[in-house]
Amino acid sequence: MARFDDIPADQKAVLQLVLRQGRTYEEIGSLLKISPHAVRDRALTALDALGPDEDPGIDPDRQDEVGDYLLAQQSASARAATRQNLEADAAARAWARTVAGELRAAGVASEEALPEIPADPAEVDEAFDALDARRRARAGQERTSRLGGALVLGAVAIAVVLAVLLLTGTIGGSDDDNGDDSAAVTTPATTGSSATPAGTATTEAQINLLPPGGAKGANAKRLGVANIVVQDGQRAIAVVGQDLPASDHYVLWLRNGTKVNFLGFFPPVTGTGASKGKLQGLVQAPSDLSSYKDILVSREAGDSPKTPSTIILQGNVTG
Repeated sequence: MARFDDIPADQKAVLQLVLRQGRTYEEIGSLLKISPHAVRDRALTALDALGPDEDPGIDPDRQDEVGDYLLAQQSASARAATRQNLEADAAARAWARTVAGELRAAGVASEEALPEIPADPAEVDEAFDALDARRRARAGQERTSRLGGALVLGAVAIAVVLAVLLLTGTIGGSDDDNGDDSAAVTTPATTGSSATPAGTATTEAQINLLPPGGAKGANAKRLGVANIVVQDGQRAIAVVGQDLPASDHYVLWLRNGTKVNFLGFFPPVTGTGASKGKLQGLVQAPSDLSSYKDILVSREAGDSPKTPSTIILQGNVTG
C-alpha cells in the first residue's frame, strides 16, 4: 500500500481536484485538456495504489465501481446500486475502508467529502451491542458515582446545608489582608452522642479544602469544606466549594501517593446566576477511607479521567 505522498503528481492532482473541489471527471478533463476516460484512469490507478498490498479479493471492475463511488462520480441510481453491492460484499467494503482511511489520513478528504461505506447486518448488530453495553456501563457508573444525585443517606443533606452555612458565614481569612492563608473553619458542635437516635446524621470530621499553595492571590476566595458524616453506621463525604471556575467536569478523588480512587463527578459549576462558582455534592465514603492521605477536587477536560488533571482544591483526610 502506497502513501498519498508517494503516488505520481498527476494522480495526486486529479484526486485533489475531485475531493477538495468537487470536480467531475469531465470538468477535470476539460481543465487538463485530456479525455474524461484518462482522468478516470488516473484517479482509479491512484486509489488502487492506496489500497492494501495483498490481493483485495474483488473483481477489478467492481473495484473501479467502488472507486467511482468513493469519488462521487456516479449517477444517483448507480450510487444506490453500488451501496447495495457494498452491503453484500465484505472484500469490497474492506478495500473501500482502507482507501478512505488513507485519503483522510493524508488530509485529502474530510469525513464529509467521502460517502458512507455501509456495514453488513452482522457488523451493525455488533456495533449496536457494543453501544448498548457502553450505555449500560455509563448508566451504572452514574448511578453509583455521580455526586449530587440520589442521596445515599437521606438525613445527610443536613450536613451539606451545615457546610454551606460554614462556608459562606464562618470561614475567615479570605477577605482579610493579614497574609493568613489558613482559612480557619469553625468546627460544628456535636449533634449526637453514643445514644444518638437512629436516622440522625453526625459529623465525624471536617476537612478544609484549599487550592494547591493556599488561598491567596487570584485564588483568595477559592475555598471548600468536606464533611465526613455518619448515619446508621454508614459514612458519606459531603463537599461544598465556592468561587470556582465554571466547568462541567469537576471530580472528587482520594489519594495516597500514587494510589488514587475516583469517587465521582459533581454537578456542573455555573459561571452565572445565584449558584455562580458554587460546587456541592455527596458521595458514599469507601470502606478504606482512612488509608488515604488527601481528598482532591479536580477539573477535567473530559468525562472519563483516569487520574486527577488540574487540582482545584485539596485537603488532608487524616487531619
